[in-house]
Amino acid sequence: MRFFVYFTKEKGAQMTPPSPEGMAEMGKLMVEGTKSGLIVATGQLAPTTTHLRLKEGNVSVTDGPFIEGKELIPGFTVIRVDSRQEAIDWVTKLRRCMGDGELRIVQVLSPGFD
Repeated sequence: MRFFVYFTKEKGAQMTPPSPEGMAEMGKLMVEGTKSGLIVATGQLAPTTTHLRLKEGNVSVTDGPFIEGKELIPGFTVIRVDSRQEAIDWVTKLRRCMGDGELRIVQVLSPGFD
């Protein structure tokens, strides 16, 4: 099973960084997760989008509309685990490293790949 783990923030909102101890613990968790194959990908989404539309055989490409501030995703991780509970357990460790806040977990559905 794969899960998309992310958090959101309001545009312009300040985020409290993890403590130095939390950063060290998070670094260790990320290295272990990457080496074990649990972490599939990490990154962040840009606040801009490109739209490709096909209509009556014609392709148009436009920039925007842009992602709303309330939807900004400053960081995400894709993990591969055997169960939803394993995802919850791992994400709990990650959130404890980061400090107070919320992380969201969404299962990635893709037949044949899990």
